[in-house]
Amino acid sequence: MRTKQILLAGVLVVGLSGMVTAGSDDKLMQEVTELGDALAEAMLANDVETMLDMYAEDAISLPNYSPRMQGKDAFREHHAQMSAAGMKIISFESEPTDVWQAGNQVIEIGHYAIVLDMPGMPGIRDKGKYMTVYVRKGGKLKIKAETWNTDVNPMMAAAGQ
Repeated sequence: MRTKQILLAGVLVVGLSGMVTAGSDDKLMQEVTELGDALAEAMLANDVETMLDMYAEDAISLPNYSPRMQGKDAFREHHAQMSAAGMKIISFESEPTDVWQAGNQVIEIGHYAIVLDMPGMPGIRDKGKYMTVYVRKGGKLKIKAETWNTDVNPMMAAAGQ
């Protein structure tokens, strides 16, 4: 029985390895870089509808220090709340470091840097890392799931470290 399980596991690993493309695909890296640049441009312009056009209808977002969000309506509401609170993104840059493709999905991992203003707190700087999962629909990549988190520990920052 154990021999059958090991054989089955080996077959699955070999079979699945043929479905994954390594992160060195320059064309794929260029595609996700261009998407990231377009997303940053829309963020800076506070163009929520252009941003949302880059997401799948049922996309999931797992933001740092916030509850899970799912779907464009939830994203739209979140952005409305942030705008109403006076948050404004001053600059945003992302840099993909790794990209893989598995079937019609693309996984991107990278780093980001952001500067934003909030009432009474201008020039807040943050940097961190992110992971985005895209699904290809009609030849275009759409964000299916995303998560990011800061490299800046807020407790250390509050303590002046």
